[in-house]
Amino acid sequence: MAQLQVLNPVAQTVQQTIPPAPRLPELQGKRIGLYWNMKAGGDIALERVAEHLTAQYPGVSVQQFVGSVGHIMRHLTDEDADRIAKECDAVVGTTSD
Repeated sequence: MAQLQVLNPVAQTVQQTIPPAPRLPELQGKRIGLYWNMKAGGDIALERVAEHLTAQYPGVSVQQFVGSVGHIMRHLTDEDADRIAKECDAVVGTTSD
């Protein structure tokens, strides 16, 4: 007699939780990185963030970044993230999803 084994074709969901970075106590005089992955509209959002940060906090400077991997969308490598972390005090990123 033949046996039929029925399997569930749905994969187990993997959840990864990363706690947010602690807030800086002060933004005055800090360098803020602005990361854009090249999705439409993300650059506009980051321009607004830059305008508000530089208007509200004296001495704040902003530096724009895009990832080094990809063509239409640009993803960060570990090396990109390390470089940004060394150059900036904080980072704002957009995905436009």
